[in-house]
Amino acid sequence: MFQNKLKFSLKGIAVQTGLVALLVGACCALPQQASAIGSGDADTMFNGFNNAFLVNGNYYKTSINGNTFDGGWTGAIDIMVAEDAYERTGSSAHKALVEALCTTFLQKFPPGYTWDGYNDDEGWIGTMLARGYLITGDSNLLLQARTACVDMVWSRGWDTQYNGGGIWEQQPNMTPAGQTIDKEALSNDSIGKAACLIYMGNHDQWYLDRATQIYAWVRSHLFNTSNGQVYNGVDRSGNVNTGRNVYNQGTFADYANYLYQITGNVQYYNDAKLALDYVKGSTWYNGGVMTGGGTNTWSDEYARGLGHFCRDNRMWGTYLSWAQANANAAMSHRRTDYNICWSDFTTQTPNDNSIITNRFCDAAAWLQYTPVTQPNNIWGRHTIVGLNNMAIDSLGLTATNSVVGLWGLNYGQTQIWNFTQNADTSWNIVSQSSWLGLDDPGGNTTNGTKMIQWTQSRDSNQRWWVDVQSDGTYKIWNQASSLALDSSSTTTNGQALIGWGWSGQPQQRWKLQ
Repeated sequence: MFQNKLKFSLKGIAVQTGLVALLVGACCALPQQASAIGSGDADTMFNGFNNAFLVNGNYYKTSINGNTFDGGWTGAIDIMVAEDAYERTGSSAHKALVEALCTTFLQKFPPGYTWDGYNDDEGWIGTMLARGYLITGDSNLLLQARTACVDMVWSRGWDTQYNGGGIWEQQPNMTPAGQTIDKEALSNDSIGKAACLIYMGNHDQWYLDRATQIYAWVRSHLFNTSNGQVYNGVDRSGNVNTGRNVYNQGTFADYANYLYQITGNVQYYNDAKLALDYVKGSTWYNGGVMTGGGTNTWSDEYARGLGHFCRDNRMWGTYLSWAQANANAAMSHRRTDYNICWSDFTTQTPNDNSIITNRFCDAAAWLQYTPVTQPNNIWGRHTIVGLNNMAIDSLGLTATNSVVGLWGLNYGQTQIWNFTQNADTSWNIVSQSSWLGLDDPGGNTTNGTKMIQWTQSRDSNQRWWVDVQSDGTYKIWNQASSLALDSSSTTTNGQALIGWGWSGQPQQRWKLQ
């Protein structure tokens, strides 16, 4: 799909056109250099991306001066930048944009993708649609991610005759003569990541089984467990293409981190970190900063992998200065007329309106995931434990409107909750067992209201203020109702978690572990 190979489809033409555009653009007049990252710059870059490429608020076009819809895998990657922005802000406007983009994509690029022999194409589309479902709750997005992408690719692409498994990059019977027939990280990791997201949306074990099966094959065939390099692919004779690409590192790391969040298996955490460190710790890029040169690094995938890993696991202390160096370079070398930066963060973005949209996704994504300051320790995975050693627990329930309860502390998956922040500094608290959000039903203000789990919406009844107290514990109270989480001082497993007006008593004080 990317710069390591040549394709003769419309996709290949788009890549070649993009390369020419970059080379031509290097000769064009350059806008004045801009300043480095600061508060509001993530909005600036995303708004610039939309000003340059968004049409009628519902689709991205192929370039600034292009007038055609950007569909297929390139369009999916464009839309993922909007999904990145929503992850950062929780904005209702960003949610509406994601809904419009995904819906229009399916209208303009309708499912029935069996004509496309490249399985990674369906991987990117499936990932985009599954993320779209988790953001919007639109069940059609989940349906198409399943049936048109993951299910179809698995049925035709998973092959055990060669290499003991793995998904073909391009279906052998659809590969033009002379082109390589192989199984690449590109197809396997993108489909595996989509399967993880689908599982998070519907709890269908089949998708988690596929995700773990694909991952095991990638790890044994395309991952160097000594240094963290993800190899490009392996052909039918077992010859491994050890070429490296930053998008492979990023997609693999994101995939591994999703599996860690879902299963708690520390091997996935270790693999994700190793893959991220392979890029950060190498002399691959100029001073550690992404350099697209005449081609695209697709480092937006790396930014996602890095951002999710640091957010979920409170690892910004290790990676923040490096992430900021990349974000700073992107802001410093952007076009100030549109506030967009191409994929080479080390050189000034050419004033060339024919460069394809995908070349600007990298910088936009880096800005969405790079904090301006060191995030606090509320971020990420925690058990929420009362002073009586009872933990908030999803009780193994996965249905919307399920009660949330208390259970003796055991650090199991049902007791792990992921804290992410909205632009208004409130917190989302999501179960890493059910993938549903902690919810005060309807924003009920009545003392004793039982807290529930509900499809993630980031509505005010799913937004929580988390305030540290003088003894180091936390008051956790609902934005809509102002009720504080309260254990009722219970020591009985399975009793419901309730909301109650703040009293400061021990049953309302929580430790994050």
